[in-house]
Amino acid sequence: MFCIQDNQYVSPAVPGTLEKLNEVLDSPRVRWKIRTIRSVRQPGAIEQWAKDSDFQKFCLKEAGKKKTGEAFLALTGEEKLARWATALKESLPPLIFGARDFDETPLKKDPSRKMKRRVLAGIHLSGLFMFDVDHVDNPHEIFERTQVEGFPWDVVMAHKTSSGKGLRLVCKARVEVGNIADNQIELAQALGVKADASCIDASRISYAPMREDVYFLDEQELLNYYNEAFDKTFSEAYRSGHTEPTKKTHSFEEIKEKTKEDETRKESDNRLQSEGGDLYHGVEYKEICEAWQAAQGGAPASGDRHRTMLQLALDLRYICDNQPEMVDRVLRLCGFVQDVIRERGDKEVTDIAHTACERKLYKDIPKRMQGVLESVGIHAGKPDAAAKPVGAVEVPYEQFAARLEPLLCTPYAEACKGVSRHNWLGAVMASGAMYCTLMTRCWYKHFNGARQRMNPQVLIIGDPASGKSFAKDLDDQIMCAMRAQDEEVRAQETRYKQEQKKRGTSSKAQKQDALVEPEGMIRYLPTKTSNNIFFRRLKRAKEVVDGEVLPMHLYMFDSELDSSISAQSGGAWIGKHDLELKAFHNELSGVDYANGDSINDILPVYWNSVTTGTQISLYKKFTMRNINDGLCSRVAIFQMEVARYQMVKKKMVDWQANEALKQWGFRFEQLHGELPLERLTDHVYELCELSAQEAEAADDHVLDYLRKRAVFYATWLTVPRIIARQYEQYKKTGQLDISDDDLRFSTLIYDAVIYFQDHFFGQMLQDSWDNAAREFVPRRRNTKNADAYRDLPETFTSKDVMTILDVESNAANQQCQRWLKHGFVERVKQGKYKKVVKEIMS
Repeated sequence: MFCIQDNQYVSPAVPGTLEKLNEVLDSPRVRWKIRTIRSVRQPGAIEQWAKDSDFQKFCLKEAGKKKTGEAFLALTGEEKLARWATALKESLPPLIFGARDFDETPLKKDPSRKMKRRVLAGIHLSGLFMFDVDHVDNPHEIFERTQVEGFPWDVVMAHKTSSGKGLRLVCKARVEVGNIADNQIELAQALGVKADASCIDASRISYAPMREDVYFLDEQELLNYYNEAFDKTFSEAYRSGHTEPTKKTHSFEEIKEKTKEDETRKESDNRLQSEGGDLYHGVEYKEICEAWQAAQGGAPASGDRHRTMLQLALDLRYICDNQPEMVDRVLRLCGFVQDVIRERGDKEVTDIAHTACERKLYKDIPKRMQGVLESVGIHAGKPDAAAKPVGAVEVPYEQFAARLEPLLCTPYAEACKGVSRHNWLGAVMASGAMYCTLMTRCWYKHFNGARQRMNPQVLIIGDPASGKSFAKDLDDQIMCAMRAQDEEVRAQETRYKQEQKKRGTSSKAQKQDALVEPEGMIRYLPTKTSNNIFFRRLKRAKEVVDGEVLPMHLYMFDSELDSSISAQSGGAWIGKHDLELKAFHNELSGVDYANGDSINDILPVYWNSVTTGTQISLYKKFTMRNINDGLCSRVAIFQMEVARYQMVKKKMVDWQANEALKQWGFRFEQLHGELPLERLTDHVYELCELSAQEAEAADDHVLDYLRKRAVFYATWLTVPRIIARQYEQYKKTGQLDISDDDLRFSTLIYDAVIYFQDHFFGQMLQDSWDNAAREFVPRRRNTKNADAYRDLPETFTSKDVMTILDVESNAANQQCQRWLKHGFVERVKQGKYKKVVKEIMS
């Protein structure tokens, strides 16, 4: 018996099945990861992998991390590849051979929820153990030594490790030899190899292999073997955290070899101590660690030590310059960490230090750590330069461009003509919003099953004269189709107003037949559109599509974001912020005014927009006061590359590209009906799910917030490239083929939308949540009645209530009646009650 997880950080550890085992061994994704790990570790691999889209995606993600991004960018290509290989390895499905099951234990974030977590405190031993031989060129030869007659251990599985330079054996433990550590030591001696001290933990994971790397597999034994004697003998010790060898004669050669390394480390630590390197604001780190531990209620129990170490490391990084080496050294000053090192080796400590320093770093020291520092006499205020201003953070333009380049095709290739390489993504976002608006008669089924229209709102942000005028050029060409449709109705409205004016001054004209106001549809709107006119346009923008009356999208383009912001103080823009919010999900809005011109109606809002502006105007629009209204996650935003002290590049008008853009505008305007995008929507669902797991593992609330709407842009902006490739086929058959390149393009858009939203608004969101957490603390209700109810036994009498509440018989009976009426208790018999709920609020 063994256990398996989908993801080592967030998934439950559940008993393995044959179906799941085969799924993992035969998984194309597992095979690709393992082959990639081996390939990137070859000499000179950077030349082959530098332009790989998956590697570039990894680099983009790492470079975008607030605190470690700069350090990552400073790495060589080979070092980045090594980091990628490690990340790929850690994303492989984990197998736990030492466990047949785990108890459900409370989740850290929500103790009311339980999950089968991979912790020693909840382990049920299987009687199997894992044995690793690392850094060998002949893993199969070593495996063959176990197949000779009379070999003392039964092997149920053997495979080459993901590095290609290691062997993993899964064997039946022998109770007479001892626990897992004892078996590993004697097995190592029998094979003539060194035992790995890090594998003595029964809950330790083994990264899944691909089928080709499996030397031997006894499926029946792996799935069904259980050594009850081994479980009963050692289960309690493992649950208490005791994983060390049970026999004094057993020791790990690896630990002995580390003695010299430990001595070197101690010399280094002593040197740091003599130089004052172990002090923070004049206080020893050891004292800070002791205060932190005391604040958590003392040393953690066995089974909680890994989690506690990670929590401590996450706090220490704020006072250790976010350097994993320094966090590692300070962690070792704690007594419970030394216990872990003695039992399991020090690799776990080093790994935790690196993991903590890779997570997102916010600009303020956590409140928990601030309290600890104050308790030892350090009053550390907010760091003055804990985070760079947005404009100073380097955007990985080249990585975005390198991922986009092989995927650039019509109709986006034409949109990027004349735009600098690093700003291609901005051209894709702007033109994509325009294309989607023209496909207003189309819809698709979202992964939640609802019918979904395409509602993009795009912001292009850049310095004055930075080249963002490309968006206006795109609007001139692509949206020509919409303006052409509006032209006749606008002419009718002009004639109508002129005639109205004439009748106001001519008695002869007043005697003519009453004027009929034009009822035609106008969808291309200027920024300075009054709310009355906006709702009038919205109400008239309807068309019968495939037998159904369908609202059409309105559209606005503004080359100056400042214009709309300035208009907020006057009649032109008042109320439109609410409309911007509702347009993303086509929610209802309306007006009910007394004046005769008012459009008194409630309408779904269909309104797309493309706007360009400066960073200053952006922060006028998005402030700490409104950052949580949801608009920041509804807009796709792109920051133009800053090119200081350079002339704008000369460019020639590409008439051919302009004509192509115009033609695509007219073509998209003709499309209608449902778009079959099931493969694409399944893909964006998986992207969102992976981000949820990543956010939970990193405790990143901002990522969890932004991922939910980024999936829409990943779908919408991919649609034009899918249709353009097979336009005629779709018009004839209504079918669309979604390629792997379409999915890669969708992933790029998803990553970019989240990146730039986080880039501009991430810290602002986090600050607003932190402020709210400090300022708005709900009052905890803890009344006398609730306390009394809690102290009562499961079955009680009115006399028990009299005693606990110290009241007379009549008052006790009345209290029991109130509890009975609210359904908190049920009557067993006269004067006797039984609890229905464990606790009450009041």
